[in-house]
Amino acid sequence: MIHRRVGLGLTTKTLGMTMMILALIIGVTAIMSRAFERLHDQVDTLTSTEMENLMTSVRLVQQAESLNSLGFGLSVANNHTERRQALINLTDRTLWVNQLTDRLAQQGGNPDLINQVRETQAQLQSNIDELNDLVSQRIDTGRQAGLERQIRALSHNNRELAGQLAILMGYFSATMRQQMVMQSEQLAAEINVQQRNLIALALLLLVFALLAGVYFEVVVVRRILQMQRNVSAPIVDVDAFDTHGGDEISSLAKTVRSYVQRIQHQEARMREAHQELTFLAEHDVLTGLANRRHFQAAARRLLRQSYQPLCVAIGDIDHFKKVNDRFGHATGDQVLIEVSRQLSEGLRESDILARFGGEEFAIILTTGSLEAGYQVLDKLRSLIAEKPFLSSQKHKIHLSMSFGVALVDATVLQSETDDQRTERLLDAALHEADKALYDAKRQGRNKVALAPKTVYAQAL
Repeated sequence: MIHRRVGLGLTTKTLGMTMMILALIIGVTAIMSRAFERLHDQVDTLTSTEMENLMTSVRLVQQAESLNSLGFGLSVANNHTERRQALINLTDRTLWVNQLTDRLAQQGGNPDLINQVRETQAQLQSNIDELNDLVSQRIDTGRQAGLERQIRALSHNNRELAGQLAILMGYFSATMRQQMVMQSEQLAAEINVQQRNLIALALLLLVFALLAGVYFEVVVVRRILQMQRNVSAPIVDVDAFDTHGGDEISSLAKTVRSYVQRIQHQEARMREAHQELTFLAEHDVLTGLANRRHFQAAARRLLRQSYQPLCVAIGDIDHFKKVNDRFGHATGDQVLIEVSRQLSEGLRESDILARFGGEEFAIILTTGSLEAGYQVLDKLRSLIAEKPFLSSQKHKIHLSMSFGVALVDATVLQSETDDQRTERLLDAALHEADKALYDAKRQGRNKVALAPKTVYAQAL
């Protein structure tokens, strides 16, 4: 059992290519969505956590710097009210500094730097407590030189600690700024990478689209245009259709080729029918000779083109009615066919032979003279009369023919001469030949009679 190989259809190929393009678009969209989501997260991190850390470190610097003035206010307090107010301010400020430090630690600040800040804060808090005690003693006991030196020493130490704390916070702030700059550069680099990826994916989509266009150009458009050219050609070559594939276009090509073959077959039959009808319209059905209509058209052309006189003859089978009456019309038809054959074989290709009807034949001889025409016709007459005709029923029939011939001079006619003048010349020549035939019959038949006068075109 033979299985016909079936390829992928055009619809399947188109659907597959569409799905590939769709998958590529979805993939590109997913990749770019993920990339921009990652960039968005980085931007959020940069704009939230890092900015918050930076602002916290800046506030710590400000609070650390304010500890100097608050510590100085405690050291110069003259009474317990001023001392307590200064202590409250210092305690509130140090508490605020501790909270900011804790926030930095929670947000992932530098652990070593945070520890140094905490140690400085603890030492500063211890100095503030000691300074508060010394100031309280001074207020209660009065100013003493030793006590004042201790207060000044602690105040100086507190200023150094506050300055150290401010320096640490400034360093932390600078570190945060540097981290932000680095992250900004990384973000810019990531954006550049994603831009290049986006350009590469766009180029990939463009290349794929171009390949798809080329594919459809080769697989679809060119084949359809080739099919159109094949169908539009003056002579359609059915073998030029591409029917080797298994897709819809190949199937369409097979269908078109089948219709073209049917049309060509119908055209061939129509041409044959037209040729047959044309032949039947111009020829005698029984003998195959030219009929009167074809004879007259061919004779007119020959008269216009001839450069020498022509002989126009009319021949008639003698006693043909007796043949029909005695042997039947079927035998009479056989006689007509045999006589037509002998006449055709005895004439040249340039001569014209036609059956005018019944047993009458018309001939135009391109002999150039009446004497030459007489010799041709007399030879035909002798051939027909010498050999009896044997019918299909084995009847031996003796035949003879009589001819009348007239000479016609049409050398003055031009090729553009109108048909009416040529028709009058032909009718005149046939009339003279018919009168000569009548003379041959009257002289006893089986003769060739010559018309006494030549028919001239100038006389018409």
